[in-house]
Amino acid sequence: MRKFNILVVGAGVAGLTCAGLLKKQGVNPTVVEKDSIKKFNKSGYMLGILPLGGRVMTALDLMENYFGASVEMKQYEVHKENGQLNHAYSLDFINRDYGSYRGIERAKLIDLLMKKVGKENVLFGTQVAEMKHDSAGVEVTFSSMKKEMYGLVIIADGLHSDTRKLLWDESEYDYSDTGWGGWVAWLEDRKLNAYKEYWGASSFMGLYPVKDKIGVFLGGPNNKIKKQGLKGFAKNIMGEIHADYELLHQALNKLSFIEKPYYWEFHDCRTKEWRKGAVLLLGDAACGFLPTAGVGASMAMDSAAALVDELSRSDKDHLEYGLKLYEKRQKERVEKAQEDSRSLGKMMFVNSKLVAGIRDYAIRFYSIKQLAKDITKTIEG
Repeated sequence: MRKFNILVVGAGVAGLTCAGLLKKQGVNPTVVEKDSIKKFNKSGYMLGILPLGGRVMTALDLMENYFGASVEMKQYEVHKENGQLNHAYSLDFINRDYGSYRGIERAKLIDLLMKKVGKENVLFGTQVAEMKHDSAGVEVTFSSMKKEMYGLVIIADGLHSDTRKLLWDESEYDYSDTGWGGWVAWLEDRKLNAYKEYWGASSFMGLYPVKDKIGVFLGGPNNKIKKQGLKGFAKNIMGEIHADYELLHQALNKLSFIEKPYYWEFHDCRTKEWRKGAVLLLGDAACGFLPTAGVGASMAMDSAAALVDELSRSDKDHLEYGLKLYEKRQKERVEKAQEDSRSLGKMMFVNSKLVAGIRDYAIRFYSIKQLAKDITKTIEG
């Protein structure tokens, strides 16, 4: 593998995990990132990392740093829209049997992964303009018009990958839209060790702790909440909450006074085939996730580790075989996890008060494994 000239497109979670693991194998991949170094890693909010992602931090010798930058999740709580607790699910079975389930800022995770790659080894402000296969590999033309030959190109530039469009037709990947979205913000200097979600009819709110602060999400059906605007929608939700839920009021107040709130639309993407010759899709570019089950980043890291593992046992003449083994190993399990996140989304995102009432009643009888379509299968593969 050390003889491969490898290009990694995108310095996000999947791309940096892959590049860091390649460096551990003695490979120095070229990494390109479309953002300039000044704009890089300035956006993104909270991530939940399951043990299948956390284990990759061990492989990167980053576990101690990772634990220092994150918090362990002890409990997952589903509340009614008015703030009343409906059901609390212990996460002890994950933390005990598989490894620590942790909350971390996306920016901090990216910083940790970047330490293994080195910013000096990333070409910032650079995009792929064209790719062509020939007998020598893949000829890549960059936005600077520079051309280079690569034995393998790994596309990891996200859900809305621009690079994917160069070789994959729009009919070859499909976006699935929930029709919901919302705004995100931070509550600073606050601590929790539980994920708290508030499921309403045409509304959803979540509190997601990371180290020393809490990520807040407030959303609902796109057409409804965009019409009302953030302040109007937050005011309506405030009126539904019991007066004694101070933390929820603080979160809603914080959202209401953000000048330029970030709006996040909830949709995912699935690509029919992950590979074309020596060009491979990785992470969200291959199969992007809704945030509902908190598994997307973990799956991206796990896939990067699986890819590098297969590459470590491949040689230049049998690269195609190694890539086939990788796709066989990962594609079905990643798409199954994506289906689980979609199923949970359908339960969370309902518009009818009658349906919401039936759901709220049923939730009391669900186990955490039932709620997440047996999360152990995702962790165990």
